[in-house]
Amino acid sequence: MKKTIIIICCAVLGAALAAGAAFMLIKYGDKLFPTANEGSFTSEPEPVVSQPVDIPEVELTPTEYLTFTAPAYQSFSTNEATVTFKGNVKDGQELKLGNEVITCDELGNFEKTVNLKHGSNTIKFTVGEETKTFTVYRRYVIITSYTPSNAQTYSAGVKLNVSAKAIAGATVTAKFNGQTITLTEKADENGGHSNYTGFFTLPSGHFVDRNMGKVTFKGVHGGWSESFSSGIITCKKEDVVVDYDPDATPSGGNYINVGSGIIAEIVAFQAETFNGKDKEDKSRPYNNYLPEGTVDYSSATLRTVSGDSGYKHQLVTLRCGRQVYTSKRRSPYKDFTAVTKQYVGTLPDHNELSVASFSIEGHHTTLVLDTDWKAPFTLELKDQAYNSNFTVNNVTFNYVDITFCYATVFEGEIIIPEDHPLFKEVKIIKNEKTQDYTLRFILKKQGGFYGWDAYYNDQDQLCFKFLNPTKVVEAENEYGADLTGAVILIDVGHGGKTDTGSCSGKQTEKYWNLTLAKTIKAELESIGATVHITRTTDVEQLADYKVKMLKDLKPDYCIAIHHDGNTSTSLNGFGAYYYYPYSKAAAQIMLNHNSNLTVNGNKVYRNTTFKWHYYFMGRCGVCPVVLTENGYMTNKTDLNNITNMTVNTAKAKAITAGIAEYFLSIQ
Repeated sequence: MKKTIIIICCAVLGAALAAGAAFMLIKYGDKLFPTANEGSFTSEPEPVVSQPVDIPEVELTPTEYLTFTAPAYQSFSTNEATVTFKGNVKDGQELKLGNEVITCDELGNFEKTVNLKHGSNTIKFTVGEETKTFTVYRRYVIITSYTPSNAQTYSAGVKLNVSAKAIAGATVTAKFNGQTITLTEKADENGGHSNYTGFFTLPSGHFVDRNMGKVTFKGVHGGWSESFSSGIITCKKEDVVVDYDPDATPSGGNYINVGSGIIAEIVAFQAETFNGKDKEDKSRPYNNYLPEGTVDYSSATLRTVSGDSGYKHQLVTLRCGRQVYTSKRRSPYKDFTAVTKQYVGTLPDHNELSVASFSIEGHHTTLVLDTDWKAPFTLELKDQAYNSNFTVNNVTFNYVDITFCYATVFEGEIIIPEDHPLFKEVKIIKNEKTQDYTLRFILKKQGGFYGWDAYYNDQDQLCFKFLNPTKVVEAENEYGADLTGAVILIDVGHGGKTDTGSCSGKQTEKYWNLTLAKTIKAELESIGATVHITRTTDVEQLADYKVKMLKDLKPDYCIAIHHDGNTSTSLNGFGAYYYYPYSKAAAQIMLNHNSNLTVNGNKVYRNTTFKWHYYFMGRCGVCPVVLTENGYMTNKTDLNNITNMTVNTAKAKAITAGIAEYFLSIQ
C-alpha cells in the first residue's frame, strides 16, 4: 500500500491540475486502476503495488479553448485497456496529445482512444498555452470476487469459511484476527480464473459479542498485488449462565457477589484497584495494585467513567470488592492498552497459602508464598487517618495488613529476628466473618515503612518485597552525608515532540526538567549515591514505561522533576507533593530545603505548596516518591530563575540536601 501511495503522489505532483483518484472495483464497478505508454503521452514506470487504492475522482474543469465531454473525470481509475477522450477545440486551435497532433472536424470536435498500461497513466492535451492533464489508473485485475464481503455475524467456535475467485496461478491469502492463511486453489472449468478457499476458527469462551475486525484478502500475480477487505465480522457471545448463589461469595468485608462464570485476569504488569462500589476511578492511597496474572470472578457489565482530559475508561468489578480498568490510556498518547481480559471459566472455591521463605535480600525483605491460584489480595497501612483531600496530618500507622482473599488455609510461620530493620512481629489472623486470612506486619516504629511491591515469580509463587530503611552515614561534606549504597531514581518530566510540558515562548518545561535533573544527578553522585534517570535526551516516554522502570529498579528513593505552568501568570513558587503517607516525610524535608532558598541574597521562591497528589509515579508505591514543581514557566520571575544556570545549580544543591537529610532521618 505504501508503494501505491508513492506512485499516486508522484503522478499527482507531475500533473499540475491532477488530484488523487480511484475507488475500489468491488465498490464502484468498472471505475478502477493503473498505466499505459503510447509515445504520445507519458506513463509511470510499472511498479509492484498493492491495489486497489481508494482515492476520490476529480471532475473536469473547462479551459478557455478546450473542453471535454468524455471521460467524465480528470482523475479516475478503470479496468479497461483503453480510454476514449472526446471534446471540442474553439477557434480552430491546434490540439496535441503529447507531440501528436489530433485531428478535429470543422466544428472543432475530436475523439481519441488511448491505450493504457497497468498502473498510473499521465495523459496531457495542449491547445496553445492551455494544458489539460488526465491521471488514469488501470487496474491489474487479480481478484474478481471474495466471500465474506459484507458484515457478518457468526456463532462462537464455528468455522469461518473464506473464498475468493482470482486469476489462475495467483497466490491468495486471507488475514483475520491476527492469523494469515494461504487459500487453496482449485481451477475453474471456464479457465483463466480459479476458486481459492480456506477457513478460520472463531474463538469461544467469551460472554459478550466480539468485534473481530475484517477479513483481508490479498492476491499476488505477475509482479502485482491487490487487497480487499470484508465488512466487520462479529463473533456472538456464548450463552453463559452466571450463578449468583449467595454461598459463592464470602459474606462481610469488601466482597461483592458478582456471580461466577466470568473471570477477569490482570494482563498488564500491574493493575490499580478502586473501591468496588465507587462510581469514579479516583486513586486512593488505601487501594493497592494487583500483579500480572491475578484472577477473580468479575461482573458481566462494565462501568464507564470519564478520566483526565475527557478520556473514557471502562472498569470491571471483581468479587474481592475492587474495580480495575479493562484498558488504560497509554499516556501521553491517545490509544489504549489492555489491563484485564475477561473470559468464561471456573475458579476454585477457596485458596490455600503456605510460607516458602522469608529473608532479607539486598535492600529488601522478601516474603515468598506458595499459593494454589493467583487470587487477589488487599494491602493497607493500619490505622492511618486521612483527611477529606487525602492529606495526612500525622503519620499514624503502626502495622501493615495484607488480606488474602478466599484463603481459608494459611500454613507456616514467619520468624522475625530481633535486629530486623522493619518489623518486630508478624501475626497470622483468621478473619471469622469472611473466613479468609490476614498477615499483620507490626512495625518497629510508627510510620516506619518505606515501600512495597508484589509479583509472581517464574514458579508462580506470590512474592512481596518490602523496602528496608537504607543505611547511610554522616560525612564531612556540604551535605553532611555519605550516600554510598543508596539507589535513587530521578523522573524527568515530559519529553519528545508532543509532550513538551509547560511552555513560555521558546522555553519548554521538558528542556529545563532535564537540565535540572542532570545537575541533581551529578550532585548526588558526588556524595556516593547510585543514580538512575528516566531519560537523558529529549525523548517521549509512556507513563507506564516510567512506572515499570521504577517497579523493576526498586530504588530507595524517587524524585520527580517538573516545572509548573498556569494561565494565570501571577502564580509562582515551589511545590512538593506526596501520595502515600510514608512519602510525606521525604516531601516535607524537600519543601524545607527549598522554602528559603536564596541566590546572591535573593529568595528563589516567593511561595511554596505542600500537599497530597495522585501523581502516577507516586502511586507505584515501591519507595518514597516526591513530586517537585520547581517554579512556574508561566511566571516571569520564576522563568528568569529557571533559565539561569547559577540558580539551577543552587536548586540542585537544595534538592540534594533534602534527599541527604531524608536518608539520615530514617537511620
